[in-house]
Amino acid sequence: MADQQPEQPVADTVVDTEQESQVIEEAGAEEFYQITVNLPNKDGKVQVIASPREAIQDVRQSIVESTETCIHSCFSLAFNGVKLNDFMELGDVEGITPDSELDLVLNNYTEREARIHVNRLRDLLAGPAKLNVNAVGIDPAMSFLSTVSGHVEENPVDNSTYETAPSTVFSKFDVNASAVLSDFVPKGLERTPVQCVKSIALSGWNPPPHHLRLRGDLMYLIVTTLEGETVQITSTATGFHVNKSTSNHFDPTPRQDSKAASDHSLIVLLEKVSPMFATNFKKLQEFITRHHMLEVLPVTTAQPAYPWAIQPAPHTFDPTRPSEAYLNYGTDSVDSLRDWNDELQSHRELPRTNLQERVMRDRFLNKISSDFADAAVRGAMDVVNGNVVALNPLEPEESHMYVYNNIFFSKGFDGRNTFEKLGGDDAAHVATGKDLEGVRTLNGVDVEGLYTLGTVVVDYKGIRVVAQSIVPGIFRQQEESSIVYGSVDNGPQVKSDEKFHEILGQAAKALHIAEHAVEDGEGKSTNLWTSFDTKGLMGADGRRYLLDLYRLNPVDVEFLENDIAAKDNIPEYPHKLTLMRPELMLLFWEHKLRAWVQERALEIQKRAEEKKALEGDKETKETKEATVESSEEKKEQEPKEEATPSNPEDDVNILDFDLSFNVDAFTSIKIPADSADAKTQQEQTVREASKFLREDVINVLLQDFTAYVVSPIDGGSLTKAMHRRGINMRYLGRIANLAKESKGLALVHIHYLAMQEMVVRSVKRIIRKALRGLPTTHIADCISHILNCLLGHELNANPIATLAQDGYAYALFSPESLRDAIQSEVLLRYRFELPGNFVKDIAKEKKVPLLRDVCLRAGIQVEARDYIFSPLSESTTPEPIVAATAEPVAASGKKTAKQADKNHDKQSRKVAKSKKRAVTFEPSDVLTLLPLVKQASTRSTYADEAFEAGKTSLAQGHRQLGLELLLESLALHEQTYGFLHPETARCYQALAMIYYHADDKEVALDFQRKAVIVSERTQGVDSPEALHNYLNLGLFEHASGRTLTALKYLKHAIQYWDLIYGKGHPDSSTADNNVAVMLQSLRDFDNSCVFFERAKATQELAHGKEHTNLANCHHVLAKAYALKGDFETSVKEEQLAYDMYLKLVGAEDMRTKEAEVWLSELKNTAEYTANQALYEKAALEQQAQQLQQHQVSHKATSLSAAAAAATKSALAEAAVRAANADAQVGSKGHLSLNELMDYINSQPQGSSAGGKNKKSKAQASKRVQKK
Repeated sequence: MADQQPEQPVADTVVDTEQESQVIEEAGAEEFYQITVNLPNKDGKVQVIASPREAIQDVRQSIVESTETCIHSCFSLAFNGVKLNDFMELGDVEGITPDSELDLVLNNYTEREARIHVNRLRDLLAGPAKLNVNAVGIDPAMSFLSTVSGHVEENPVDNSTYETAPSTVFSKFDVNASAVLSDFVPKGLERTPVQCVKSIALSGWNPPPHHLRLRGDLMYLIVTTLEGETVQITSTATGFHVNKSTSNHFDPTPRQDSKAASDHSLIVLLEKVSPMFATNFKKLQEFITRHHMLEVLPVTTAQPAYPWAIQPAPHTFDPTRPSEAYLNYGTDSVDSLRDWNDELQSHRELPRTNLQERVMRDRFLNKISSDFADAAVRGAMDVVNGNVVALNPLEPEESHMYVYNNIFFSKGFDGRNTFEKLGGDDAAHVATGKDLEGVRTLNGVDVEGLYTLGTVVVDYKGIRVVAQSIVPGIFRQQEESSIVYGSVDNGPQVKSDEKFHEILGQAAKALHIAEHAVEDGEGKSTNLWTSFDTKGLMGADGRRYLLDLYRLNPVDVEFLENDIAAKDNIPEYPHKLTLMRPELMLLFWEHKLRAWVQERALEIQKRAEEKKALEGDKETKETKEATVESSEEKKEQEPKEEATPSNPEDDVNILDFDLSFNVDAFTSIKIPADSADAKTQQEQTVREASKFLREDVINVLLQDFTAYVVSPIDGGSLTKAMHRRGINMRYLGRIANLAKESKGLALVHIHYLAMQEMVVRSVKRIIRKALRGLPTTHIADCISHILNCLLGHELNANPIATLAQDGYAYALFSPESLRDAIQSEVLLRYRFELPGNFVKDIAKEKKVPLLRDVCLRAGIQVEARDYIFSPLSESTTPEPIVAATAEPVAASGKKTAKQADKNHDKQSRKVAKSKKRAVTFEPSDVLTLLPLVKQASTRSTYADEAFEAGKTSLAQGHRQLGLELLLESLALHEQTYGFLHPETARCYQALAMIYYHADDKEVALDFQRKAVIVSERTQGVDSPEALHNYLNLGLFEHASGRTLTALKYLKHAIQYWDLIYGKGHPDSSTADNNVAVMLQSLRDFDNSCVFFERAKATQELAHGKEHTNLANCHHVLAKAYALKGDFETSVKEEQLAYDMYLKLVGAEDMRTKEAEVWLSELKNTAEYTANQALYEKAALEQQAQQLQQHQVSHKATSLSAAAAAATKSALAEAAVRAANADAQVGSKGHLSLNELMDYINSQPQGSSAGGKNKKSKAQASKRVQKK
């Protein structure tokens, strides 16, 4: 921070991974085609930029989405008079070149195309924020980028041209005030587009009679224009026309009067019929184009993110909304159920011999997986809501099974006592999640001939539902069991099909799973790769399916033996299905591999040295016996010395390394007597992995936290950081304890964040249990009551549920009993005892962050409003704690009377509003309950390989190759996942960073804007990923000369940071520092100092009062106050910086020397300024004396303000000239403001501290970037 430049974003640390060389060989720079499309009816031409790998249908979609050609939807593209197949790639068209021309050829409509065309018009009329009737919640996939930026394109400006500070979003910003939830949705969000028609709906004359269908009639529409006229329209194979029908008379033939109109496009037809439609539709297009393309596109291949706090749009009348099912799927939608399993497995069987086939296969797999997940979620909600009849209605409800929409549903309970000895329902709940994890892992291995089921886990209304595709023939009565591998009936019989075993061996090798012998009930020994509980089925379609994959990883034996039993006041752990994560198994395998390679390398090196020693002895003996040795013979000895490898590790063949894990180790599975030795060795390996987790991985994570390599800001990012390293969430208590025991302040926020996450997860379980079996009418009351007990106890110490008289268990909760339940749940699940008042304290200190985490974890959407958490009084107005405030302050430090009255009125309104509510949350504040979805998403290995290879090339200094590989990876990501996917956002962010450092700022901005939008829509508008993308976008905008826009993005991110974490997170100082530097560049020196002060306070909170980071802050503040003209404070700050540097790094360090030079300069300048003030004071006193001498009459006492100011100015100028004459040589007080800024932003001669400071900045920025 010392050179007062914004802290630069740094790309993720690149680890040199062992990628296949074919990735580098096959990938390369992509050539883009700029295709000209000739429009029909001589309407002109449009340009389309496309990749040669894009399918023709993608080019068609680009034309449909364009505002210039959105009137067309039913057309084909032709090249040289030949229509192109929609599924062929652009580069495969014979004779096409990068600048070729295509023709847009209008097609005849079918009923499906007509429905698509009408739907397309409805989408356009709804604007960017179209209501999705199929959405499971409110406002899916929101993006606020256009709203935050204000839809105004700021031109680049040289900030040095500003003579005075311009108005910014921080001009009236109060750094002491907490962010309010009512600002969660940015002001100015435009939801309602320009109205073009009053209504457009399906006519009651649908469907067309049979004889008219033969004439081409497809459907009938009824439109009410803004002029108030009702128009009946016929859709035919050739287009649309206004017909003669009325509500009482049916005549679909074209009208012949002045209202007659027809066209291939319904949009053009309406423009002919309604002049107001034509005018407003142009305005609507302008409204849509103000939004980024990615803000408008639907999310189709990823789960859309739902904001937890919303301001829902008013419900509007739409007569066509109930008919959307018909417009989307037609009249035969019920009879055309998709065979999900066959589609999934057929797509897995697609060829993958080259890049083109692999990309196409991955694309289809992602699309079908996304469609299956959407259908599974809706089906699971119907199951929970009681809309689906069970296959076994006579059995207990926990055992019910369902088939709906060709998907099999079951509940996550132990209905058949399968997990009776492992923990019952708790173990069954865990097993469903582990089974999904196993499916995801096997899909990643992608072994040909081995199939898994489409699997989605949905938590809704307190019930976990597992949705799976149906194995063909599984419901048929068969003489023999279809299970051909694994346990048939949980013990008595075990099977092992030879072909199944061979295929599983390939997967086991990739997953490092050990082959092991098990013994069935008859004492027969069978060799298995998978767990005893895993089952292999032979489907009726001849495919081999693997089910029950929850034991794909071994048991965490150290936790099982040391932490699961009850001891002291800690109860017994609720289940024994404590398994290790796949990330840990891979990490441990790589750890052992590195150790083995080093060991082998030492052996090779030792043998080489011994060989060299023997050769040296032999050479000495031969030298003594020889009389003459030519120089040529000496040279011949040199290659022998070079034969020893410079790096012995290069000669180690890693294929010789063998380490695998027995997934049945430390279970109750019987093994044959002759396998006892192998069992002991395999159990030892599993135990080492378990110890590696507890003793190494967790400690390394804490070291990363301490060094700010990883710095989570909420429970979700903490969870991701743990899972990436293979750490289970049951170790949250251990992490909290270790963070508390650590020395220093670096882990204080981790300690509290871990405890907060334990509280949140416990509240989630309490809510889940309370909702189970609860009528829908009581859900909002249940949630609001629990939230009142958790967060609203200050306002009402004894909240009562609205529907308490109905006698449900949730109504019995009080704030005390809820806190006790949370304490017990944390002790049970995480083996951690919360401090006595922690739940009460955190609910008081971090109300909104705690509310946010609970809503996200439990799937709750609440209204975005300012909730009253405690009683308010007129004396509760907070006093500012920083010198510069956002409001007018009198010289005495107190607010002006006008401002005080304003605050009093605002506070009174809040008090009056709070008196209307007896509790903080009311049932009406809970708007909906979302299903929480987990799915076994498919990853594109080739796209990932290209991405990692590009990062590796950049790390090795091969910039051009690295950039080409990343662009190749981006193309693969967009083709495989689509534009709106978290993985695609990762590519956008990486490329933005590369172009930014390459000084190609406009391209960097384009990629970074895309990263912001995609992360908002797929991960959440307030997700840590979106927040950090906004921070980087602000830096990019500032570097491009758009500082005013940059400050908008930084303010948006800072406000969300406050909502996510609260104040005081270590990384928030970086954002404050960047805001301060930008304000400084705009000459807003007062507010700049405010943010520098807050950054310093945060650093002091994070590192203590003696740390080099804090010294840097003092040094920067000294410069900031010098620019402000407060040289006295500047000297104090620089003195603190110098003293701290001297103590921490010594007098010879360049930072200490630089601070010493600055301190001397600032002292001279402060002395000069003081002398100047004395001269001015003397001159003013002389002026006052002269005025008193001339006060003869009342007229003389009425000297005008302008004359007084002119006199004062003249005297002051004289004083300044006198002071300049006496100024010391070393002072800088006589410099102009521009010269002073240049001097402050420069380094003293002979100082190299800037390099170190930049390095420190890069490390700090890196911590912000990597989340």
